[in-house]
Amino acid sequence: MKLLTETNTGKLLIKCEDEEEGEPHPHCAHGPTLLFYYEDKGPREGYYACSAYRDKKLCSFNLPAKELTTKHLSRVYDVSTLQLRNLREKFLDSTYESQKHYCLTCNEPLKESDLQPHVKHEVKRNLATRLLKNPTTFLTPLDNDKAQAQYFFDDKALQFFENCFNDLKITKVICIGAPRLHAHLQNMCSANIKSFLLDFDYRFYYFYNDQEFAWYNMCNNYFFDELQKQEFFRFLKCSSNDRILIFTDPPFGCRTEPVAATLLKLTKLYNRINQLPYQPLPIFWIFPYFSAHYIQQQMPALQMSDYKINYTNHTSYTDMGNKSRKLGSPVRIFTNVPLQLLKLPIQEQYKYCSKCEKYTALENRHCEKCNSCPSKNGATYKHCDLCGLCVKPYYVHCNNCRRCTQLESHNCLEYQQKQKCWICRQVGHTEHKCSYWEKKMKCSNIFPRYSLNVKETEIVCLLCKVKGHNEQMCERRDKYLKEFTFMSETQLMEKI
Repeated sequence: MKLLTETNTGKLLIKCEDEEEGEPHPHCAHGPTLLFYYEDKGPREGYYACSAYRDKKLCSFNLPAKELTTKHLSRVYDVSTLQLRNLREKFLDSTYESQKHYCLTCNEPLKESDLQPHVKHEVKRNLATRLLKNPTTFLTPLDNDKAQAQYFFDDKALQFFENCFNDLKITKVICIGAPRLHAHLQNMCSANIKSFLLDFDYRFYYFYNDQEFAWYNMCNNYFFDELQKQEFFRFLKCSSNDRILIFTDPPFGCRTEPVAATLLKLTKLYNRINQLPYQPLPIFWIFPYFSAHYIQQQMPALQMSDYKINYTNHTSYTDMGNKSRKLGSPVRIFTNVPLQLLKLPIQEQYKYCSKCEKYTALENRHCEKCNSCPSKNGATYKHCDLCGLCVKPYYVHCNNCRRCTQLESHNCLEYQQKQKCWICRQVGHTEHKCSYWEKKMKCSNIFPRYSLNVKETEIVCLLCKVKGHNEQMCERRDKYLKEFTFMSETQLMEKI
């Protein structure tokens, strides 16, 4: 599977291991690696590197693609899973119910007889049952942004997720990198919702059995323990009354391409296990709103909800404390569930927009010209007649770019290279520099000509020459352009 990210000059491509293509990747200690290469140089000039760690100090694996041989494909099985399994069995032994301790320094479960070597360490003694059932309440969150950065949902977010699952009649949830949600579902909703945790943090091995947890790398769909993998496959097997949802909360520094590939693989696996032709699974992907473009580039069917996700251990991604953001947390839900089905809580400053037929943030005012509630970042947007769009309140219009943008450090050439053309939908130029549009104008007399020198008080559509809307909002667009839409992504049928 080939996935790409946009850059100004030369696209950096990522190739994930795909069993269906029969092209195995070498493994590092964290599973199959990713192949990185630049489009203009090709895969042979690329290199294989760790999928999970973005710091060579944490995983130094780096293999030039041209040096790949069969010996690099031999897989070394990690024996640490056996050690973890033995520690867990000893720790969960019911005969030591009142003698369960945990060393936060060594990240190791202890019994009374194990305490002596840890006397100078930070030890959590005599763990109560409620703590054992929700280890995120006492485990030290991992905070390396280049590896695992753990932030745990607050109670309001957990209750909102629970309400959504009940409204959608979800009976099973795959929690990928969401240990606090997993604990909440197990402790508060076990009667009607089953949960399975897939997480890169091995510490959860000590607190959950194989029917509840698998040590897992979401960036390459890799299971460290084969027994846990088989139990997860059993969890995916559903009855006719079951509804399963994938919930993922990846680190915000994580690339979207591997995560998207994993979500697609899990969906295919679900369909294969349940002998279905193809049925997309509902997905909740938690990520900042400013990464929306990267998510929707890989999974166009995912839409962003207005609900703001708060974390208990993040100083700015919350609505509490001195360092909280003025506009609230930037973290949102991206989902393929119709937004009309998500009931955002009115008591948390959300409202129902009858014109959009969905819940939106209180500050997200409906725009009659755009026919939408346009705000993404928690501010009240303003409508720009020269863009034909609603924009952030502090944006200023640039006539040369035909867009509103931040005034500070604005460079027209650099900015336009990052824009998506409203005519051909390709990235790298704006409409006045669209070679596809220029070619169509020369070959067809249905395309009206428009002078760039004409000063207007509102935008003029380059397709129909009518004022008041841009090309992507043109109601007569299908008269001028032949397009098709598949999986919520619209493309031109004609070759560009």
